[in-house]
Formats: sequence, C-alpha cells, structure tokens
Amino acid sequence: MEFSYYPGCTLTGSAKELDESFRSSAERLGVTLREIPDWTCCGASSAHMVDHYLEAALPARDLMTAERLGNDVVAPCAGCHVRMKAASQRMMEETALRNRFPFKGEIKILAGLDLFHMDAVLSRLKERVSKPLEGLRVVPYYGCLAVRPVEVVEPEDPENPMQMDHILEALGAEVLSWPYKTDCCGGSLALTRTDLVLKLSRKLLDMAKLLEADALVTMCPMCQANLDTRQADITKETGQVYHVPILYVTELIGVALQHPRVREWFKRHIVSPEAALAKKGLI
Repeated sequence: MEFSYYPGCTLTGSAKELDESFRSSAERLGVTLREIPDWTCCGASSAHMVDHYLEAALPARDLMTAERLGNDVVAPCAGCHVRMKAASQRMMEETALRNRFPFKGEIKILAGLDLFHMDAVLSRLKERVSKPLEGLRVVPYYGCLAVRPVEVVEPEDPENPMQMDHILEALGAEVLSWPYKTDCCGGSLALTRTDLVLKLSRKLLDMAKLLEADALVTMCPMCQANLDTRQADITKETGQVYHVPILYVTELIGVALQHPRVREWFKRHIVSPEAALAKKGLI
C-alpha cells in the first residue's frame, strides 16, 4: 500500500512531531509514504483569502506531480487537505484553470484520518497494538477543517464524525462523548483576535476538564498548537489552572505500538503529556 505524501509547511516546522509520528505509524502498519518531490506551500491559510488564482495554482503544481507518480495523496494537515481538495474540484470544473494546469483528477486526496481509518490499515492497527491504552480517557477533537467546508471535504457525518473515535477505540483508549468535536478553537484568529481565541479555546478545555479527560486528541496542527500554547494565557486570565495535554492521534498510535521515540515527540509540547501517560502505565 503506497501513497504520495504531502507534509506541508507546518509539519516541517512547528508540527514536526505530527510528521514524525505520522510517518513512523504508517511504516509500522505496512503503508509506504513517498514524499512529493520538490513540493511547495499549498497556500493555507492565507492564499484563498487574498488571491482566487493562487488558491488553486499553489496546490495544483503538487497535485499534478502526484498524479504523474500515480499514487493517491495523503495530507495530514487539515488545512493542506482542504486546500488540495478545493483546488482539485476547481480544476475539474473550470476550463480556463484546467487548461493552465492539466490535472486529470485521477487520484484521490486523503486526509490523515482517512488513511488510518481504511479497513486494511485499521485492521492491522488492532492486530499490532502491543501496549493498549487501557484506562486513558480521551476526547476526540476534529476541529473545523476536518469537516468543513462540507462541499469540499465531503465528510460522512459533518456533525458527528467518527473516524478518530474508531482509531482511538482500536488503541484501547476510553473515548468520551462530548459536544464539541467540530467546534472552532479560533486557530486562524491567533494573531488578529486573541481575545476570541482564548474564549473559544477555554470552552473546549473547560469541557475536557469537566469530563475528566486525560487528554484532548486531534489531527489538526493548527488546533494542537492553539490549544497547547494558549493554556498559560487562559490560566493567567482566569486564575484557574489549565493543564490539559493536547496530543496528535498518531502520537498515541506510537505509544500503543511502543515506538521508541515517543518521548522525543512529547518534548515539543508546551503541556507535557508524559505525567498523564505515565500515571496510566503507558510510558
């Protein structure tokens, strides 16, 4: 099983732990990822707001490269996935754009969760778990871009997605039901409206605390960074202590498969998950 892999800018910078855990988890589950050669930025999250042409042109180059290679594309970053799917749809619908970028639409564009939720991959995951995450209480947080825009992402259920739930259950974790699976954390407003970001993030963290979750789990690097880095500010503003680990689902796959580098990934977190995982005997 082989895919073209588009890491995108964030996974080579602030979300290296997502890139490393994604690649290593895929490898251990028999999935080969071929990084798209000479890939460029997809334009998330600014190009589509300022230039209608660049919105499609930036992802188009990488999509055409992937199509020449003949493999479906997987983009772990939710923002990259949306921009690639949107560009693919526009090239199929707009003749002028398709003439400029002769993309045929013969490959699929998968989100990170799509890959690990495939029947064959999920089956292997269940078989190869060597350290079940028993007793670990988690809330799955999909965020906005995993399900929206609905006409672009085309999720099975935009209100109650279940892919991450199923993956976490396969790992042996206790998946808690909560109402904020797809609520916005304010990530894209991180620099322009910090007040709103703190308000939206606090709502999510408060619910996670109320449910006594050991961790909030996501696949979106913007959501992870936002919820991980803002807890000190929320603590300062409210006088209440916020210390909720924000983990990538692929990091937990690494824990369940006993990957030797999980502690290296955790060192990149602001809120360390090590104490919560050690308390459960998982690391």
